Amino acid sequence: MKTVRLTSAQALFRYLIAQKTIINDKKEPLFPGAFGIYGHGNVACIGQAMEEYQDQLPGYRGHHEQNMALTGIGFTRAMRRKQIFIATSSVGPGATNMVTAAAVALSNRLPILLLPGDTFASRFPDPVLQQIENFTDPTVTANDAFKSVSRYFDRITRPEQILASLPQAIQIMLDPADCGPATIAMSQDVQAEAFDYPEVFFEEVIHEIRRPHPDKNQILTAAEKLKVSKQPIIISGGGVLYSEAEQELSDFAKKHNIPVTSTVMGIGCMDKDDSNYIGNIGGLGDKSANNLSKSTDLALAIGTKLSDFTTGSWANFESNDFKLVSINTARFDVTKHRATPVISDAKIGLQELSKALGDWKAPEIWSDRAIKEREDWQSYIDKQSGPTNQELPSYAHAVGAVYRNSDPSDIVVTAAGGLVGEVVQIWKPKERNTFETEWGFSCMGYEVSGALGIKMAKPEQDVVVFIGDGSYLLANSDIYSSVIYDKKLIIVVCDNGGHMVINRLQLAKGGKEYICNLRAARASNLQFVDFEAHAKSMGANGETVTSTSELEAAYKRAKDSNKTYVISIKTHGYEWLEGSSFWESPTSEVHTTTANKEAYKDFLVGKNKQRKGV
Repeated sequence: MKTVRLTSAQALFRYLIAQKTIINDKKEPLFPGAFGIYGHGNVACIGQAMEEYQDQLPGYRGHHEQNMALTGIGFTRAMRRKQIFIATSSVGPGATNMVTAAAVALSNRLPILLLPGDTFASRFPDPVLQQIENFTDPTVTANDAFKSVSRYFDRITRPEQILASLPQAIQIMLDPADCGPATIAMSQDVQAEAFDYPEVFFEEVIHEIRRPHPDKNQILTAAEKLKVSKQPIIISGGGVLYSEAEQELSDFAKKHNIPVTSTVMGIGCMDKDDSNYIGNIGGLGDKSANNLSKSTDLALAIGTKLSDFTTGSWANFESNDFKLVSINTARFDVTKHRATPVISDAKIGLQELSKALGDWKAPEIWSDRAIKEREDWQSYIDKQSGPTNQELPSYAHAVGAVYRNSDPSDIVVTAAGGLVGEVVQIWKPKERNTFETEWGFSCMGYEVSGALGIKMAKPEQDVVVFIGDGSYLLANSDIYSSVIYDKKLIIVVCDNGGHMVINRLQLAKGGKEYICNLRAARASNLQFVDFEAHAKSMGANGETVTSTSELEAAYKRAKDSNKTYVISIKTHGYEWLEGSSFWESPTSEVHTTTANKEAYKDFLVGKNKQRKGV
């Protein structure tokens, strides 16, 4: 067998370059790029290998390890898991900075390859700079923190170990059921060590994501459940998008006359004009969808992990006859809450289930009600998000102003805070696949970083970021990244003076304003940030507006800009769209205020409606 002598770092990148994928019938790199922040632990060897192979696998400079990994996650979500980014860091704090990003990827079932530097396998220099010592287990390093938030974890302590480890990592990341982050922690001395690698290890491999087909008996059982249903709904999750089953979903819903709701991660599977689309369901959901969920006798969940914000903490389904049917590639997700399981790819599962249903349709009286619910709720949304002359516009007013002036192809991005709830109800996609909000982990700081990755994946479309002042202050360095890499973003900063959606929760639970609201933060020299000046200092264009009419005009200027454009607007901190679903959040049993007592009563009402399950 022919061999080639390489360091483990060189061999790693040569192997990754050999991995290919098929996108639109064209062969593309499975790994299109790598973000890196170098330090001791990755600069000398991984960094050298990245430079040597940059023509085949381009590298990008990060400004914070968490943020660069979030950018990679945004990219792979926009590419529907067909391409995977790499992020490498130094040893110690550089590595642990990526742990939060790994959790984002794990929660959202998204792949990313993390290459944190590690300590010396030889242990001769121990303890090295930035090493965390475990007094009872010398094999433990800071990188063990990745184990709980990785689908695959390995520590490379000999150069030949990558021969077995890398193929396993890739298969995990491409598995539709087990997809998630892979962490390969490379001992820094081993990165430099050479091995005679078999040349066949570097032969080109073309990967295609497999589509699990359903068991016939599971399909027949699911079909029988649906056929006796009188008021069914569909809950469409992110798995529909990853499966690229948007058309199959629309065809299925029309053929069988079933109203379609979506999770936050599933928004974009249908456009706003699809006759069967009713809206987003759950804790951030449209009242139209939540009213249907309270009456439905069967929910067909497709490609969703059924989180508490989707199910209203399992209090959204009030019918005593309620049944749950679930189509999912993951056994773990498909069996939740006594669901009738169909373990399958979403596209194939919908096709097979439709065949089994034949000509069956849900009653017209149910679909008529769904349309009426949608129309009524849309009238409310149009009113609440329309033009206003009030001194401080609400989040809804700001989102509505941008939405009215957006192109159908504009992609919207949010992730955390009160903006998510307003955006998901107002920004009804004018085209499919134009909604890329991260809600699996609701990670503050994802907004700008994730949007950068989405722009890298879809450079011909404008990417619009809605971000609050809290998230902006947490992570904004990728504004600079977007400028230097010529990846224009449009960023709307809604400045309401603090973490005001949590302030809202604080008040709703009977508490008093404390710390969340900047004015209640015990600050002795309270000041507010000039976001326009800050953005300009990083090379972006920017302006500050004071009304929705000014915001609309600014958005048009942002569309015409040749680089990232930041628009700052002060917004109301106490004005929100109407809620329509229970969400379980702990409420004190010891009542120190009247408001606390009333909040606890409301809490018990929701608890009593929860679906009892496992």
